[in-house]
Amino acid sequence: KDFKIAPKIKAREFLTEEELRKLLEHPYKEEVKIQITHIFLFCCFTGISFTDTFALKWENIQTINNQIWIFSNRKKTGVPYQVLLIHMAKYALECVTKGSDCNPQKHVFPQFNYAKANRVLKDIAKECNISKNLTWHIARHTFATLALTKGMSIESVSKILGHTNINTTQIYAKIINEKLTHEFHIIEQKLKFK
Repeated sequence: KDFKIAPKIKAREFLTEEELRKLLEHPYKEEVKIQITHIFLFCCFTGISFTDTFALKWENIQTINNQIWIFSNRKKTGVPYQVLLIHMAKYALECVTKGSDCNPQKHVFPQFNYAKANRVLKDIAKECNISKNLTWHIARHTFATLALTKGMSIESVSKILGHTNINTTQIYAKIINEKLTHEFHIIEQKLKFK
């Protein structure tokens, strides 16, 4: 009765600000890579999953007090989420949807299947010299890590990601603590006094 099963939690990969900048500034030649990169960056700055991003319709995007919000429900869990679009998310959205028909019932983004979108992401990573295995889930990890690093509360991050349990979000806080530990060790090595 005292036996407890602990989930095996693997390390979550995420992109650094430098890697995000590489994606943003790379001079792509193919339109599909430009679109996929901007949609991926939209996910990195909103925390919205691949499925939820491509399910977004214009009716999910609302302007309140001159700020653009997304209100929807996660496809996976049905949990409602809301996201304020920060500058970079708005930029990525505008790049992909410029000149689009904003009919409330239409999808916001051009529709890509998961396999094709992932293949394009792999090519983008190579082109931008990013050694990480770029996947759509890394976008969510990137958002969570950046948000917590920049001071957003774990409760807010959990709500934005649509997690049903805050323990799921705490995985990202652990990443931040490991990063802090590593950085403290670097400082310690540089500050060795004799």
